[in-house]
Amino acid sequence: MTTHRRNLAAPIGLLAIALGIALSGRFLEWTIFPAGTIVGTDRREPLLLLCRIAIVFVGLYMVVRRPRLTTVHLVVAAIGIAVGAFAGALLLQVAYVPPPITSGWKAFAPAKEWNQLGYRGHPISYVDDDYTVLLLGDSQVEAMAIPYDDMPERRLESYLATTGEKVRVFSIGAGGYGQDQELLALERYLAKYRADLVVLWQTPGNDIWNNLFKTHMSGNNPKPTYWLDDAGHLAGPNEGLGQPLANSPIVAGAIWQRVFGLPWQDKRWERRLPQPYTPLDKADGPIHREWQERWDKNIGRMRDENLDTEKSHLAVGLRPRSPRMQYALDLTRALTRRLQELVASHGGKLVTFQVDTDDSIPKADGIYLLNGKYYRVSKDQYEANWAYVNAGFDTELVRTTVKDWRVGPEDGHLNARADDQVMRDLSERLKPRIAAARSAHSRMRKGDSE
Repeated sequence: MTTHRRNLAAPIGLLAIALGIALSGRFLEWTIFPAGTIVGTDRREPLLLLCRIAIVFVGLYMVVRRPRLTTVHLVVAAIGIAVGAFAGALLLQVAYVPPPITSGWKAFAPAKEWNQLGYRGHPISYVDDDYTVLLLGDSQVEAMAIPYDDMPERRLESYLATTGEKVRVFSIGAGGYGQDQELLALERYLAKYRADLVVLWQTPGNDIWNNLFKTHMSGNNPKPTYWLDDAGHLAGPNEGLGQPLANSPIVAGAIWQRVFGLPWQDKRWERRLPQPYTPLDKADGPIHREWQERWDKNIGRMRDENLDTEKSHLAVGLRPRSPRMQYALDLTRALTRRLQELVASHGGKLVTFQVDTDDSIPKADGIYLLNGKYYRVSKDQYEANWAYVNAGFDTELVRTTVKDWRVGPEDGHLNARADDQVMRDLSERLKPRIAAARSAHSRMRKGDSE
């Protein structure tokens, strides 16, 4: 007796069509991946679109041509896929070693330019009579575009030495650092070395969102991250600096962790944050189109900026301050306080320091258009946000006086001339502090001897 089995080509074809239509970048970012992972990317979004088109075409073929497809065919296909997947997993296990992924990072410079802690800088070496200064920060401290012997630590040390004081300056910092990784790096430094003065080089457009998210903007590199608990107290970090991630001994499992596990963790972290800034649907008066023009041409990697989540250099100037920005400011302030407490526990002083270039945000209030949304940007809001973070801390703001201070048109780091000027001016601000500390130390030693 012949059993008639139903042809499943049409329903499966309809399912494929629905799947191809539904799997948009926005849907995947809403459900699994962090915002900005797919939408607006140069390669991932077009590749996803091609895959969706292919799925829809397969579905249409099955609906229109209706090839014979029964449960028997599906079972055979499932067995074949399972066997192929198992064989592929075995092949991967034997032939492929995934590159290591760790939480956080250190120097991007060649190893010959590392100090003992793995950051770009000269060897950490001093004697008892030396006054030690530590530059703590991000890519401005690392200064990859500046020759090794002229990097900020060297210029600052040379200017501080003009007083006749025995001063040594060292560097701890890497591109993309916020105060979270800076705190962990400082803990490692102070476990081995002395810092009489720690100069925390803040980057206003970067630090706040660097601290807020679990990953960096470019490449979504995972990093140790802190958070505020329900009482507003600093908690964390979620991982250790250099902790191995997605390192399952089963290679297929490690790949799964990298493709889905880490992005999903990032998405979960993003979802627990307070409400981000809500842009305007329309606006009256003059509209600035600079952001849209930068986006269209991807000038300065503008498409990496995600204003929907405030994972953006531009977010600190948005007005009014969103609940997410308020949380991020509180988090940054709590991290800075923890840095101050750590330095003080080792007998040192903390100074926070920023460079004023008027480059992070527009110089005046305005409405900016980006992808059909309108954003109110305010210089006053920008300044108020950072005044809130640094209230009560010993803070210096040094203005660039070099006309062409940038490394390049799309690189907003200080070039060698500007860095020299900023370090010279910073040294003048630090000299009175160093002299006062030296004087207090001398009086203390004199009192002990008496």
